[in-house]
Amino acid sequence: MTHAPVTYRPEIDGMRAIAVGAVIVYHLKIDWGGDSPLMAGGFLGVDLFFVLSGFLITGILVDEFRSTGRISIAQFYWRRARRILPPLLLVMLASLPAAWALLLPSELERFSLSLVAALAFVSNIFWFFELSEYGAQSGLLQPFLHTWSLAIEEQFYLIFPPLLILLLRHFTLSRVMWIVAALTGIGLVVAAITTVLHPAFSFYAPTSRAWEMLAGALLAVISRHHAARGQGGLFRFVPAVSLVVLLWAFFSQDLVEMRHPGIDTLPVILATCGLIWCADPREPVTRLLSTGPMVWIGKLSYSLYLWHFPVFAFGRVMSVGAPGPLEMALWLAMTLALSVAGYHLVEKPFRFRVGPRPFAAATLAAVLPVAGITALSLSDMGASSGRAQALAELYGPNEIDNSVLAQASWGLIDARFPEEDIGPWNAQRPSVSGTTKLWFEGADTRKVLIVGDSLSKDVYNALTLNAERFPNYEFARFNLHRKSLDEDLVTLVGTPNFAAADVIMIAPNYYREYRRALTAMLESVGGQGKDVIVLGNTAKFNAGGAQPLFDWFLIKSGDRAALENLNALAPKYEDDRSRVQNTVIRDIAEAAGAQYLSRRDLVCQSDISCTLITQDGLKTMYDGLHWSLAGAALFGSRAADAGWLAAPSPIETGG
Repeated sequence: MTHAPVTYRPEIDGMRAIAVGAVIVYHLKIDWGGDSPLMAGGFLGVDLFFVLSGFLITGILVDEFRSTGRISIAQFYWRRARRILPPLLLVMLASLPAAWALLLPSELERFSLSLVAALAFVSNIFWFFELSEYGAQSGLLQPFLHTWSLAIEEQFYLIFPPLLILLLRHFTLSRVMWIVAALTGIGLVVAAITTVLHPAFSFYAPTSRAWEMLAGALLAVISRHHAARGQGGLFRFVPAVSLVVLLWAFFSQDLVEMRHPGIDTLPVILATCGLIWCADPREPVTRLLSTGPMVWIGKLSYSLYLWHFPVFAFGRVMSVGAPGPLEMALWLAMTLALSVAGYHLVEKPFRFRVGPRPFAAATLAAVLPVAGITALSLSDMGASSGRAQALAELYGPNEIDNSVLAQASWGLIDARFPEEDIGPWNAQRPSVSGTTKLWFEGADTRKVLIVGDSLSKDVYNALTLNAERFPNYEFARFNLHRKSLDEDLVTLVGTPNFAAADVIMIAPNYYREYRRALTAMLESVGGQGKDVIVLGNTAKFNAGGAQPLFDWFLIKSGDRAALENLNALAPKYEDDRSRVQNTVIRDIAEAAGAQYLSRRDLVCQSDISCTLITQDGLKTMYDGLHWSLAGAALFGSRAADAGWLAAPSPIETGG
């Protein structure tokens, strides 16, 4: 068996350049006139990184074993620490003052916890739970969200090197090759199944990503078992075909539509393996990947990856409205400058020249400020962050932090059943109280059960806060989520509240599948002797950036007095799609014999004014569509004025 020589391969750095470039463009979210941003599949650059990582690190480990007869686990993790930690800590330290100056208290707390998760290499777990919370702030505003991929790599390398040592000690390289191939296949099957069952979990799960690194590891073992790579003949066309496949995936794939990571990711993994295995200095694609600029970017790729996301996230926090080309160009320039400086001043020295003791001392010195800012953010001191103080006077009586308003909007339901902690999670699944408890207490009252997701909570708040305007009515709520609609509907009709209800009020947020969802709801609740009311969409608003319309307008104007113009400006930023949906929703409701009520009319009483601020100067929405408690109180009063619940219309059949 011939040992493959260990030589530097510049095209590998070129592949890193392609991967990091795709990821950076993807995270810019450049609008180029289509339904998706430019390079909507750029997230697949991370998968390319996973394959390269598995290939390079496995190759180093196998070469070490074949040269010395052993693999030093201590040295392996020492090399990983020198490679990963110094640049990561540098980015963290640079981000601390920006976070204190720019983030609101809840954002600062989340940011601090994300630093701890990143240092513990459990970011993937942290962000899965954090972003799974209903109403979670956009991932594009989380400076260290991107460290989920580092966590997955390090979790893989806690398990794979010891396993590889056992395999190399007890089996020939040929047998090891087949075992790694089997593990890769099993990993792909696990990923495919997990992605179908729970796509969000699968995205962050190391078990769903292991097969990608194992594919690179398999290629490394094969290259040590067979010295000659695929070159010449038909192999000479593989790099060009592989590059075309990668570019096709980057430009055409969509995370929402893909079964990723899984079967749909396979072309990217195979294309990456094709580029690695069939690279040939005489071949055009290999020569392109080996050019000076590509290699230079590839060497900077780790720094570029670490810096770009915090720069973009803080940039979006600072942007008023949607970021424009000049802002994005500035972000890119800052990312490149910081990456070059970090690479030469920190990454290279700490990786190759700094000894263990200075390394440990510098690491401890860098961790201490991270621990300090985390402690401050979790204490009352977090409320005195720079941005909170700067905005306090401008916002006046309004709450600066929309997450506080969002949490407060669940308070009425939470207070009704204090034994169960009701919060935003209840927008995704039914509560125990909603499933098993009878909310209605009166014998002669007319009982209304409001069903839907988080928007049904807003309607419950609106009617409950105006209970005196609806005499002889009682209200209850049951959560239906679109992703578990059929299961939730079965649960709904078996609840005590459904059995006791006189009126079923359907009040969800309507998504793309709203026709089928609404029809399914009507079929489940109809024909059971109950009045059925269908609410149309509420008015929805989008200023184009990270902030809700109220916050965007107030920050942009810098003058609280200017808010008197906001309601007249609001229709310009209303989402027309929800208004179009309302026409269809009305038709479906009336065809089923249900009463239709316009939720939008509570917010926009005309086409020239929508109420985003009350007469007392309070915001009525804490994002683009959900009602604050102040908004719910106002809109519930308008519902009473409009005669809601005054003339119920019975539904006799299930439609």
